Amino acid sequence: MKDQYAERYEIQLTFLREQKNVHQREAPVGAPFRVIGPRSPKAWRHEVEKLARYFKRELGFDFPPYTANEAESDSEPSLDRVLVVPKIDWEHTIYLIGAVGVRWSEWDDAPPCWSVTWAWLHPYERRKGHLTRVWPFLLRMFPGPHIEPPVSPSMMQFLRKVRYCTGSLDYEI
Repeated sequence: MKDQYAERYEIQLTFLREQKNVHQREAPVGAPFRVIGPRSPKAWRHEVEKLARYFKRELGFDFPPYTANEAESDSEPSLDRVLVVPKIDWEHTIYLIGAVGVRWSEWDDAPPCWSVTWAWLHPYERRKGHLTRVWPFLLRMFPGPHIEPPVSPSMMQFLRKVRYCTGSLDYEI
């Protein structure tokens, strides 16, 4: 039986098989990520939900920023997407090492726009350039996204590095 302390710090990545994903055609040619949307394979959406739970746990949020079934509960197809960073092993086995959530946001006091709502990378894969490679493609697919607070110190550092600012970067968690 696992103790609660060990379970709190455990990260498990599930191996996924390549599957048809209608949302992948939304990605620009050469994109270093896969696009997950409401019609993506269920196994992939469940793996993204697991990454969202790691994000929640690490940053101390009350709920994960993504659930695998949220797309199925809406009557209209969702515009929301998650860009996932894959590691491809032998025999086309894939595991997801990171994710960036992007949602269409409508505001009462501002024009509607895309928002980057969360980003999480496996701790062993941080500072290896994954988000830096994803960023130009993300900006092409979702122009001028708002960075939704709270923003972690690591994300603030990244945004400064890529010189991206949609207003004040004085967010804190």
